[in-house]
Amino acid sequence: MSGEGGGDADGTDGGDGETDPVGVRVRGIYTTALTHLLAADGETTVVQASPPIRERFDASFPVEPAAASIWTTNDRQGVGLAGESAAVGTVARRLLDVGRDALAWRDPTPRGAAYAGEVTETLGSGAVVELADATEASAGENESDEENGAGGLPVAGRDPEGFLPYSATASHVTEGDRLRVQVAEASAPWTGGRPVLDTTLVVHGALLDLVRGGTAAGGPELADLLPTDPPEGWAADWAPAAGDADLDALGAALERASARAAALDDAFADATAPEEAAPACYWPGEATAWMRFGREA
Repeated sequence: MSGEGGGDADGTDGGDGETDPVGVRVRGIYTTALTHLLAADGETTVVQASPPIRERFDASFPVEPAAASIWTTNDRQGVGLAGESAAVGTVARRLLDVGRDALAWRDPTPRGAAYAGEVTETLGSGAVVELADATEASAGENESDEENGAGGLPVAGRDPEGFLPYSATASHVTEGDRLRVQVAEASAPWTGGRPVLDTTLVVHGALLDLVRGGTAAGGPELADLLPTDPPEGWAADWAPAAGDADLDALGAALERASARAAALDDAFADATAPEEAAPACYWPGEATAWMRFGREA
């Protein structure tokens, strides 16, 4: 399936022997500059543009699944990227050219990665959980990742651990507890912060998220016409942008998110229990990278 812009969002061959541009969703204070850069680049195209960006560029942007998403870091010193490995690698290489001293790292605890983690410290509002380097699991699944995707970026040198708010657990946790967690919010390596964890499993999609054990919420009217449903046990949480997407784009987004949800289910099917496995990565999640812009960006 394809969206309004034509071509597949994953950058596959569109049938004429050429590779389709990578669809990228951009948000944050650098959106105008990055939209100008990526929309004019032959390897990428901007999708799901916000109303102010559409007005500023006086252009229509396709509302179709994004292969990668970009957002501004909290300290405004750079951006985060997450999505398919090949797409993240393509965008990261392009952004490395935006200014002197621009730097890029791959996140060892990427967004969506699922772990058997061990609580190593309890704090006032949550617990520190020891994790593992998810990039090793990702490289094992995709041998070409090192050369063609985000795997070609250096891995950020920090301890793989995360912060689990007490509000994200059904029961109180103490030091030494081992449990299954997922990275809900990744953290830029230069900030000194830890990624935020959750015990609810979520698969982030291009126009929707799938929530394990969740309840289906309202979505675009066209979603009722889709021929398929999310995998058993998963509920769709559609993004506001889905209301502007056509039926093909909605179907493509659900299909891709469902495939990832099924892969996550498979990863847990024969997995060792957290009590015996921690710290270990069950599923590597989305390829996640961080760009810090240097001088003259």
